[in-house]
Order: sequence, then C-alpha cells, then structure tokens
Amino acid sequence: MRLPALPVLVLATVLAMLLAGPAPAQDARSLYRQGVDRQQQGDLAGAAELYRQSLKLDAADIAARSNLGAALAGLGRYDEAIPEYQQALKAAPEQARPYLQRNLALAYYKSGRLQDAAPLLLALHEAQPSNRDATLLAADCLLQLGEPAQALGLLEPIAGDAANDKALAYILGIAYLKSGKTADAQRVLDPILKDTASAEGNYALGMAMFTSGDYPSAMKALARAIQLNPALPHIYSYYGQALIFTGDPDAALSAFASQLAADRNDYDANYQSGVILSRRRRYAEAEPLLRHAVLLRPNSNWAHLALAEAWIGKNQWAGARKELETTVARWPDFGPAHARLAAVYARAGLRTEEAREQALAARYTPQAGGITGTGPKPGAPAPRLQLSRSAGSGVVNLPSPEPGKPAVLVFGSYTCPNFRKAAPVLNGFSRKFGGQAGFLLVYIREAHATGEWQSTVNEREHVQLSPASSMEQKQEYATMCTRKLELGFPSAVDGLDNAAEQAYAAWPSRVYVISADGQVRYSSGLIEEEFDRAALESAIRSVISARAPGPR
Repeated sequence: MRLPALPVLVLATVLAMLLAGPAPAQDARSLYRQGVDRQQQGDLAGAAELYRQSLKLDAADIAARSNLGAALAGLGRYDEAIPEYQQALKAAPEQARPYLQRNLALAYYKSGRLQDAAPLLLALHEAQPSNRDATLLAADCLLQLGEPAQALGLLEPIAGDAANDKALAYILGIAYLKSGKTADAQRVLDPILKDTASAEGNYALGMAMFTSGDYPSAMKALARAIQLNPALPHIYSYYGQALIFTGDPDAALSAFASQLAADRNDYDANYQSGVILSRRRRYAEAEPLLRHAVLLRPNSNWAHLALAEAWIGKNQWAGARKELETTVARWPDFGPAHARLAAVYARAGLRTEEAREQALAARYTPQAGGITGTGPKPGAPAPRLQLSRSAGSGVVNLPSPEPGKPAVLVFGSYTCPNFRKAAPVLNGFSRKFGGQAGFLLVYIREAHATGEWQSTVNEREHVQLSPASSMEQKQEYATMCTRKLELGFPSAVDGLDNAAEQAYAAWPSRVYVISADGQVRYSSGLIEEEFDRAALESAIRSVISARAPGPR
C-alpha cells in the first residue's frame, strides 16, 4: 500500500500565470516555452536541460526555476530539485508560494529529509485542513520521526472517514499501535485484518503482531505480505526486525538490504543494519548507514551514539569525541553516551573529564530505547533467589554464586540463537576474569521450543528441543548446553515456575553484571543488535576495580 502522493509536477501553464513578471529576453522565453512543451510531453530530462539554458540567460525567471525543480523531482533527482525550489521561493509572489512549498515539501519527503518535510507539510495542513493528502503525508513523516502522538493529533479529527478510506485506516491504525492504543488500533484495522488474502491484510496483521511482541507470528504474516506484494512501504524493514527478535540477524541483514534497495531512506533499515555491522566490527560498512540514519532521524539519541561507536571502531577518535560531546549536551541524562565519552576521554588521557563522565554514566540509568529495556536497572539491588545446580546436587544463591565476589549472570537456553552466538565472547570473559568474578549460566525456559516459537536459524541448524516437563529434563538440557557450547563456567537451573527468569526479566536471553555488594551495575540482552562486548567488558572491569582493596 502506497501513501497517496501529491503531484510532483506543477503544470507549467499554471505557474506561468502565477509567476508572471517582466518579460524575459526573447531567447530565454523561447527556451522556456520549449521546456514546457517537453515537460508536458513527458520528456523530463529534455525539459530540465532547456530550463537550465533558459536560466543562464535569465536567472530571475521564477517559473523556469520552479519548473526545473519539478522536472528534476519527476526524474527522482530530489537533491537537485530542492535548491531550485528554495531559490524560486525567495522571490516568488505570495499566490505562488503554496505551490512551491508543497513541491519542496514533497521533494524533502521523497529524499528522506523528513525533519525538513514535516514543518512544511504541517503548515500546509494548517492552511488547508481539508487537504487529505497533505494530512496523511505529514502524519507519515511524524510516525517515521518517532512521534506517533503528534501523528494522532492530525489523524483523529478525520478518523470518521477511515471506514471508507483504506490508506487513512492503515496509517491511523499504525499510529494507534505505536502509541500503545491497541484497542483503538484493532477497531480501525479490523476491516483490513480480516482481509488475510491480501498483501495489505497480512501486512496489517504482521504489524499488529509485531507491536504486541509476537515476533514469530509477525514474521510469518509479513513473509506472506512480501510474497503477495514486495513493494509495500517498509515491509522488508519490519520483516528484518522480526527476524532479529527471532534470533536470525543474518537473514535480517538481507531483509534490510532489500528494503534499502527499494527505499534508501528507511530509518530502521539503515540504523539496525548499521548497528549489526558495527557489532560485527565491520565499521566501514556500518558508518554510511548510521550517518544516513542520523540524517533521517536527527532526534534519535541512539542513532547518534551508534554513529560515534562506529567511529571509535574505525579509530576516528576526534569525530567520535565531537559526536558524543554534542550528544550529551543535547541529551544530558543519556547514560550510555556518557559511558562511551568517558572511554574516549580515557584514551586521550583527560582524567578529570573521564571521571566526570563516568559519574554521569553511573548516575543516569539506561534509557528506554534499547531492544530490551525491562528488568532490574543499574543501581537497584539484584533479586535474591536459590537455584538448583545443573550437575550433581546442591544449590547456588543469586545474585552471587561466589559470596564476596562480583558476579556475571548469564541467562539463556540452548534454543536461543542469540545466546549460542554470544557464548564464545562470554567464555572469553570467563577465562579472562573468572578468578575475580563469579560467572554463572542460569538455564531458563527454552526460547524456541518445538511447537512454540520457532527460529529460522534453528530450522537451518536442526536445533529442536521440546519444553522441559520436569526439573530433571531441564537439568539435562543445561548439561547438554554447557557441553555443546564448551562453556567454562558452571550452570544452575531455573525452576519450572520460571521465578529467576521473571525476577530478572531475562527471557529469551540476558547478561547481568552484579557488584560484590549485590547491586546491578550492567544489564543487556544478548540479541546481536544490543549486545556490546566492549560495554560488557568495561562493566566487569568496573565491578572488579571497585572490589579491589586500596593502598594500606
């Protein structure tokens, strides 16, 4: 489903009347008229060249300049069209300005510069509240910029038309979903959701499931929608995100590449593929994607942070420092940026600045916005529980498997692809720091048990386990997992009541760093886009350092 688009080209005859001024030189006028003829015949490249020739003779001809912008926009050359519209607007008479502003807004929209398009479209909506197309485009801008509440403010006054307007119903339903108003979303989307034979119906169904957290079902519905109509807007982007949540970042990267081939201005495809590539230390590939993500959504603190981290990976410390300093100035309570800036200052030997940023990082708990934002936060006491060991008899106490030491608690199951992929890194840290911190695997409920959630990775790797029906079976799974992943640290088993999993909000997989006095100092999901080995190592070093005795 494509959002309705305003006409990209403004008819030259209309603008000629609106922009009439002193007659330009005869040669320029002749070239201009030839350009109009070519434009009306559909030869946009020829028309653009004639307009350029005309403007060389008469640079003040606003009609020629505006029509040049329209021809370039019609060719998809929006970055060239934008300055032509901007220059035409500087001298345009009042009655022509709405046309030019509309075309400039559309050029911004089509080129992905939504931050620039939104105010122009909002102004057009305010001037013409009955202009449905401008309203829908403005609302779509706001949704893509992460402002669903503002989008609803535009759409709810015309919500009564949604029953007979599929495009309005769809974008209104998505705005409700992204605002957390699932009942309203279901009411508006219900006619589309019932049409499960159509691409749009499967798309809407997939989006509803995605928003509710049912990612496997979302993945299947979105895959059906792609089969029926792969040109649906953002379809591969949401499909890729569902693949990430079901533990298949390789397939997600492929989906994001398909999205970017169709629309290089999809924010999530740029941001999420950039972060995955950065986590894989493919910084040269990640950087341009993250640069574009920042351009598309300049108000995303996470996009700015990811770009700075890519620069750190490329050893471009000056660029990373500037980006992080700008980020913490703009979002002073964004703890992760303070933590990364502290590392940059440490490398530069700026100890006072490093200490300040470390204090700020500790002060501000991680913001919502990561892939997994639940569970006990840094600074909170870690939940206390007693679990059975997976091998032999005996119990182990959480949060500290070795009393008096800091702890690194890893929660996961063998059917979680993200946990299996992170295991070598966790093993490495265990070998490196195991004498100073207690490492423990807490084996929890299967992430993708047979008959429940299934992962495309598990299907490819033939990983199949039924849900554990007894503690003995769960202990067998944990022992098998430890053996197959060659884990160098012990494991314990969560009860069938899933008490540890729930207390630590740990499903499907997670890692916590706990201080010697039982306080949470760091937490991260093991999903590839979120798992940051450098941040985890820094947290482990921090709790070990805090425990070390000072000079006597």
